Amino acid sequence: MNAVTFNEKIIQMCMGRKAADEKIEGVFPKWKTSPLFLYSEPSNEAETTAIVTARMCPNNHDILDHTPFPVFRLDITVGEHEKPQYGKYKAKAVVGNFADGLGVFARIDELLETDFTLNHQELMDKAMPIWLFIHKALMAERTRPGFVDFTCDPELMFGLSGRWLTEEEIERRNLWKACNTYICGLMKSVAAFLVSANSPNNHIVSVHPAQEGRSVEWVKARTHYTLISHGHPANDAKVTSGTRVAVDRNAELTRMAHNRRAHQRILRSPRFRYARGKTIWVKATWVGPKEWRDQGGRQIYRILEPVAEEVAA
Repeated sequence: MNAVTFNEKIIQMCMGRKAADEKIEGVFPKWKTSPLFLYSEPSNEAETTAIVTARMCPNNHDILDHTPFPVFRLDITVGEHEKPQYGKYKAKAVVGNFADGLGVFARIDELLETDFTLNHQELMDKAMPIWLFIHKALMAERTRPGFVDFTCDPELMFGLSGRWLTEEEIERRNLWKACNTYICGLMKSVAAFLVSANSPNNHIVSVHPAQEGRSVEWVKARTHYTLISHGHPANDAKVTSGTRVAVDRNAELTRMAHNRRAHQRILRSPRFRYARGKTIWVKATWVGPKEWRDQGGRQIYRILEPVAEEVAA
Protein backbone atom coordinates (compact mmCIF):
# COMPACT_ATOMS: atom_id res chain seq x y z
CA MET A 1 0.00 0.00 0.00
CA ASN A 2 1.15 3.52 -0.82
CA ALA A 3 -0.41 6.03 1.57
CA VAL A 4 0.42 8.89 -0.79
CA THR A 5 -1.21 7.43 -3.91
CA PHE A 6 -4.26 5.81 -2.27
CA ASN A 7 -6.44 8.83 -3.05
CA GLU A 8 -5.41 8.83 -6.70
CA LYS A 9 -7.03 5.42 -7.19
CA ILE A 10 -10.30 6.69 -5.70
CA ILE A 11 -10.24 9.94 -7.68
CA GLN A 12 -9.71 7.92 -10.85
CA MET A 13 -13.14 6.38 -10.31
CA CYS A 14 -14.80 9.82 -10.55
CA MET A 15 -13.21 11.07 -13.75
CA GLY A 16 -15.82 11.64 -16.41
CA ARG A 17 -18.71 10.57 -14.19
CA LYS A 18 -20.42 13.42 -12.36
CA ALA A 19 -22.64 11.10 -10.32
CA ALA A 20 -19.62 9.30 -8.87
CA ASP A 21 -17.91 12.57 -7.98
CA GLU A 22 -21.08 13.78 -6.26
CA LYS A 23 -21.26 10.57 -4.23
CA ILE A 24 -17.69 10.60 -2.95
CA GLU A 25 -17.64 14.32 -2.18
CA GLY A 26 -21.19 14.61 -0.90
CA VAL A 27 -21.52 11.44 1.17
CA PHE A 28 -17.99 11.21 2.63
CA PRO A 29 -16.92 14.62 3.99
CA LYS A 30 -13.16 15.28 4.04
CA TRP A 31 -12.48 11.71 2.92
CA LYS A 32 -9.10 12.62 1.38
CA THR A 33 -7.60 13.35 4.80
CA SER A 34 -9.57 10.76 6.78
CA PRO A 35 -7.62 8.02 8.64
CA LEU A 36 -6.17 5.38 6.32
CA PHE A 37 -6.13 1.80 7.60
CA LEU A 38 -3.92 -0.96 6.27
CA TYR A 39 -5.79 -4.23 6.87
CA SER A 40 -4.20 -7.55 5.99
CA GLU A 41 -6.64 -10.28 6.96
CA PRO A 42 -5.21 -13.08 9.11
CA SER A 43 -4.94 -15.84 6.51
CA ASN A 44 -7.54 -16.30 3.81
CA GLU A 45 -11.17 -15.94 2.79
CA ALA A 46 -12.12 -18.78 5.13
CA GLU A 47 -10.61 -16.81 8.01
CA THR A 48 -12.69 -13.79 6.97
CA THR A 49 -15.80 -15.94 7.28
CA ALA A 50 -14.63 -17.23 10.67
CA ILE A 51 -14.13 -13.69 11.98
CA VAL A 52 -17.60 -12.64 10.94
CA THR A 53 -19.19 -15.87 12.19
CA ALA A 54 -17.56 -15.48 15.62
CA ARG A 55 -19.25 -12.11 16.01
CA MET A 56 -22.64 -13.25 14.71
CA CYS A 57 -25.07 -14.65 17.23
CA PRO A 58 -28.84 -14.48 17.73
CA ASN A 59 -30.14 -10.92 18.15
CA ASN A 60 -26.67 -9.49 17.54
CA HIS A 61 -26.73 -7.38 14.41
CA ASP A 62 -24.45 -4.48 15.25
CA ILE A 63 -21.39 -5.45 13.18
CA LEU A 64 -21.75 -2.39 10.95
CA ASP A 65 -22.62 0.01 13.77
CA HIS A 66 -19.20 0.45 15.40
CA THR A 67 -16.43 2.04 13.32
CA PRO A 68 -13.08 3.43 14.55
CA PHE A 69 -13.81 6.80 12.90
CA PRO A 70 -16.95 8.34 11.34
CA VAL A 71 -15.21 8.36 7.93
CA PHE A 72 -12.05 6.41 7.10
CA ARG A 73 -10.14 4.87 4.23
CA LEU A 74 -9.43 1.15 4.12
CA ASP A 75 -6.82 -0.78 2.14
CA ILE A 76 -7.70 -4.50 2.21
CA THR A 77 -5.47 -7.45 1.32
CA VAL A 78 -6.52 -11.10 1.63
CA GLY A 79 -4.14 -13.90 0.66
CA GLU A 80 -4.73 -17.64 0.37
CA HIS A 81 -1.69 -18.79 2.35
CA GLU A 82 -2.17 -22.47 1.63
CA LYS A 83 -2.42 -21.79 -2.10
CA PRO A 84 -0.17 -18.81 -2.87
CA GLN A 85 -0.67 -19.38 -6.59
CA TYR A 86 -4.22 -18.05 -6.09
CA GLY A 87 -2.79 -14.58 -5.57
CA LYS A 88 -4.48 -11.98 -3.38
CA TYR A 89 -7.74 -10.14 -3.03
CA LYS A 90 -7.00 -6.40 -3.01
CA ALA A 91 -9.49 -3.59 -2.52
CA LYS A 92 -9.53 0.07 -1.55
CA ALA A 93 -12.54 1.66 0.11
CA VAL A 94 -13.80 4.86 1.66
CA VAL A 95 -16.20 4.00 4.49
CA GLY A 96 -18.60 6.27 6.34
CA ASN A 97 -20.75 5.55 9.40
CA PHE A 98 -23.95 7.58 9.35
CA ALA A 99 -27.23 7.64 11.25
CA ASP A 100 -29.00 5.87 8.36
CA GLY A 101 -26.33 3.20 7.86
CA LEU A 102 -22.90 2.52 6.41
CA GLY A 103 -21.70 4.04 3.15
CA VAL A 104 -18.96 2.42 1.04
CA PHE A 105 -17.25 3.76 -2.09
CA ALA A 106 -14.73 1.17 -3.26
CA ARG A 107 -12.71 -0.50 -5.97
CA ILE A 108 -11.53 -4.11 -6.22
CA ASP A 109 -8.22 -4.35 -8.09
CA GLU A 110 -7.48 -8.05 -7.66
CA LEU A 111 -9.54 -11.14 -6.91
CA LEU A 112 -8.44 -14.43 -5.40
CA GLU A 113 -8.00 -16.97 -8.16
CA THR A 114 -9.74 -20.34 -8.40
CA ASP A 115 -8.70 -23.48 -10.24
CA PHE A 116 -10.92 -22.32 -13.10
CA THR A 117 -9.65 -18.75 -13.38
CA LEU A 118 -6.03 -19.86 -13.18
CA ASN A 119 -6.60 -21.43 -16.59
CA HIS A 120 -8.70 -18.52 -17.86
CA GLN A 121 -6.71 -15.49 -16.71
CA GLU A 122 -8.15 -13.36 -19.49
CA LEU A 123 -11.55 -13.45 -17.73
CA MET A 124 -10.12 -11.97 -14.55
CA ASP A 125 -8.07 -9.33 -16.35
CA LYS A 126 -11.05 -8.24 -18.40
CA ALA A 127 -13.20 -7.47 -15.37
CA MET A 128 -10.65 -5.50 -13.34
CA PRO A 129 -10.96 -3.09 -11.71
CA ILE A 130 -14.44 -3.49 -10.23
CA TRP A 131 -16.05 -0.33 -8.86
CA LEU A 132 -18.98 -0.01 -6.47
CA PHE A 133 -20.89 2.38 -4.25
CA ILE A 134 -23.58 1.57 -1.69
CA HIS A 135 -25.06 3.59 1.16
CA LYS A 136 -27.58 3.28 3.97
CA ALA A 137 -26.29 -0.25 4.57
CA LEU A 138 -27.80 -1.90 7.64
CA MET A 139 -27.58 -5.47 8.87
CA ALA A 140 -30.61 -7.53 7.88
CA GLU A 141 -32.95 -8.74 10.61
CA ARG A 142 -32.18 -12.33 9.64
CA THR A 143 -28.62 -13.27 8.76
CA ARG A 144 -27.02 -16.51 7.68
CA PRO A 145 -23.96 -17.91 9.51
CA GLY A 146 -20.78 -16.75 7.79
CA PHE A 147 -22.59 -14.13 5.72
CA VAL A 148 -22.96 -10.38 6.15
CA ASP A 149 -26.56 -10.07 4.99
CA PHE A 150 -27.58 -6.43 4.79
CA THR A 151 -30.02 -4.02 3.23
CA CYS A 152 -29.02 -0.82 1.44
CA ASP A 153 -30.42 2.00 -0.64
CA PRO A 154 -31.42 0.68 -4.10
CA GLU A 155 -29.57 3.57 -5.76
CA LEU A 156 -26.24 1.78 -5.80
CA MET A 157 -23.50 2.09 -8.44
CA PHE A 158 -21.51 -0.71 -10.06
CA GLY A 159 -18.70 -0.79 -12.60
CA LEU A 160 -16.51 -3.29 -14.45
CA SER A 161 -13.24 -2.89 -16.32
CA GLY A 162 -12.72 0.56 -14.81
CA ARG A 163 -16.04 1.93 -16.09
CA TRP A 164 -19.30 2.68 -14.30
CA LEU A 165 -22.27 0.84 -15.79
CA THR A 166 -25.77 2.24 -16.14
CA GLU A 167 -28.66 0.38 -14.59
CA GLU A 168 -29.93 -0.41 -18.09
CA GLU A 169 -26.57 -1.89 -19.07
CA ILE A 170 -26.42 -4.04 -15.94
CA GLU A 171 -29.91 -5.30 -16.74
CA ARG A 172 -29.16 -5.93 -20.41
CA ARG A 173 -25.95 -7.82 -19.67
CA ASN A 174 -27.58 -9.76 -16.84
CA LEU A 175 -24.97 -8.58 -14.32
CA TRP A 176 -27.09 -8.16 -11.19
CA LYS A 177 -25.92 -11.49 -9.77
CA ALA A 178 -22.27 -10.58 -10.32
CA CYS A 179 -22.91 -7.14 -8.83
CA ASN A 180 -24.41 -8.71 -5.71
CA THR A 181 -21.53 -11.21 -5.40
CA TYR A 182 -18.80 -8.56 -5.53
CA ILE A 183 -20.59 -6.15 -3.19
CA CYS A 184 -21.27 -8.90 -0.62
CA GLY A 185 -17.65 -10.06 -0.81
CA LEU A 186 -16.36 -6.57 -0.13
CA MET A 187 -18.84 -6.00 2.69
CA LYS A 188 -17.69 -9.22 4.35
CA SER A 189 -14.13 -7.87 4.39
CA VAL A 190 -15.31 -4.51 5.76
CA ALA A 191 -17.28 -6.34 8.47
CA ALA A 192 -14.27 -8.52 9.33
CA PHE A 193 -12.17 -5.36 9.73
CA LEU A 194 -14.75 -3.79 12.05
CA VAL A 195 -14.93 -6.93 14.18
CA SER A 196 -11.13 -7.08 14.39
CA ALA A 197 -10.84 -3.35 15.17
CA ASN A 198 -13.37 -3.66 18.00
CA SER A 199 -11.93 -6.82 19.50
CA PRO A 200 -10.82 -6.18 23.10
CA ASN A 201 -7.51 -7.91 22.43
CA ASN A 202 -6.59 -5.92 19.33
CA HIS A 203 -5.34 -2.34 19.38
CA ILE A 204 -5.28 0.45 16.81
CA VAL A 205 -1.92 2.09 16.14
CA SER A 206 -0.82 4.93 13.90
CA VAL A 207 2.33 4.42 11.83
CA HIS A 208 4.44 7.16 10.27
CA PRO A 209 7.99 7.60 8.93
CA ALA A 210 10.71 8.40 11.47
CA GLN A 211 12.23 11.22 9.45
CA GLU A 212 13.20 14.40 11.24
CA GLY A 213 12.89 17.79 9.60
CA ARG A 214 9.82 16.88 7.55
CA SER A 215 6.76 19.11 7.55
CA VAL A 216 3.60 18.17 9.41
CA GLU A 217 1.80 17.87 6.06
CA TRP A 218 4.47 15.51 4.68
CA VAL A 219 4.25 13.22 7.71
CA LYS A 220 0.45 13.28 7.76
CA ALA A 221 0.28 12.30 4.09
CA ARG A 222 2.38 9.22 4.86
CA THR A 223 0.67 8.19 8.08
CA HIS A 224 -1.59 5.16 8.19
CA TYR A 225 -3.29 3.10 10.87
CA THR A 226 -3.21 -0.64 11.44
CA LEU A 227 -4.25 -3.26 14.01
CA ILE A 228 -1.95 -5.12 16.38
CA SER A 229 -2.71 -7.84 18.92
CA HIS A 230 -2.61 -7.49 22.70
CA GLY A 231 0.22 -10.03 22.61
CA HIS A 232 2.40 -7.74 20.48
CA PRO A 233 6.04 -7.66 21.72
CA ALA A 234 5.75 -3.91 22.43
CA ASN A 235 3.02 -4.56 25.01
CA ASP A 236 5.46 -5.15 27.84
CA ALA A 237 6.05 -2.90 30.83
CA LYS A 238 9.80 -3.47 30.39
CA VAL A 239 9.78 -1.88 26.93
CA THR A 240 10.55 1.83 27.09
CA SER A 241 9.25 4.59 24.86
CA GLY A 242 11.07 4.88 21.54
CA THR A 243 12.56 1.37 21.76
CA ARG A 244 13.02 -0.61 18.54
CA VAL A 245 10.75 -3.67 18.60
CA ALA A 246 11.15 -6.71 16.34
CA VAL A 247 7.93 -8.42 15.25
CA ASP A 248 7.27 -11.79 13.64
CA ARG A 249 4.47 -10.73 11.30
CA ASN A 250 3.12 -14.26 10.80
CA ALA A 251 2.97 -14.82 14.55
CA GLU A 252 1.23 -11.46 14.96
CA LEU A 253 -1.42 -12.36 12.39
CA THR A 254 -1.95 -15.68 14.16
CA ARG A 255 -2.48 -13.91 17.48
CA MET A 256 -4.99 -11.57 15.86
CA ALA A 257 -6.85 -14.53 14.39
CA HIS A 258 -7.48 -15.78 17.94
CA ASN A 259 -8.67 -12.37 19.16
CA ARG A 260 -11.80 -12.09 17.10
CA ARG A 261 -14.45 -12.50 19.80
CA ALA A 262 -15.50 -9.01 20.90
CA HIS A 263 -16.35 -8.14 24.51
CA GLN A 264 -19.08 -5.68 25.33
CA ARG A 265 -20.61 -4.23 28.46
CA ILE A 266 -24.15 -2.96 29.00
CA LEU A 267 -24.42 0.24 31.03
CA ARG A 268 -26.83 -0.62 33.84
CA SER A 269 -26.08 1.92 36.57
CA PRO A 270 -28.84 4.49 37.27
CA ARG A 271 -26.21 7.24 36.97
CA PHE A 272 -26.20 6.70 33.20
CA ARG A 273 -29.50 8.54 32.87
CA TYR A 274 -29.32 9.03 29.10
CA ALA A 275 -27.31 5.95 28.18
CA ARG A 276 -28.65 3.29 30.50
CA GLY A 277 -28.97 0.02 28.58
CA LYS A 278 -26.45 1.15 25.97
CA THR A 279 -23.83 -1.38 24.87
CA ILE A 280 -20.21 -0.22 24.81
CA TRP A 281 -16.98 -1.95 23.77
CA VAL A 282 -14.40 -2.88 26.40
CA LYS A 283 -10.71 -2.90 25.46
CA ALA A 284 -7.88 -4.73 27.20
CA THR A 285 -5.40 -2.37 28.91
CA TRP A 286 -2.17 -1.66 27.03
CA VAL A 287 0.77 -1.85 29.49
CA GLY A 288 3.64 -1.15 27.09
CA PRO A 289 4.92 2.25 25.89
CA LYS A 290 2.55 4.46 23.91
CA GLU A 291 5.20 4.88 21.22
CA TRP A 292 7.96 2.70 19.77
CA ARG A 293 9.84 2.06 16.52
CA ASP A 294 10.08 -0.92 14.22
CA GLN A 295 13.22 -3.05 14.20
CA GLY A 296 14.86 -0.92 11.52
CA GLY A 297 13.96 2.34 13.24
CA ARG A 298 12.29 3.70 10.11
CA GLN A 299 8.67 3.68 11.31
CA ILE A 300 7.18 5.10 14.50
CA TYR A 301 4.20 3.28 16.02
CA ARG A 302 1.83 5.03 18.41
CA ILE A 303 -1.07 3.44 20.29
CA LEU A 304 -4.38 5.16 19.63
CA GLU A 305 -6.03 5.81 22.95
CA PRO A 306 -9.68 4.67 23.08
CA VAL A 307 -12.04 7.62 23.01
CA ALA A 308 -14.25 7.55 26.10
CA GLU A 309 -17.83 8.38 25.19
CA GLU A 310 -19.67 10.91 27.33
CA VAL A 311 -22.39 8.68 28.68
CA ALA A 312 -23.16 10.21 32.05
CA ALA A 313 -25.72 12.95 32.57
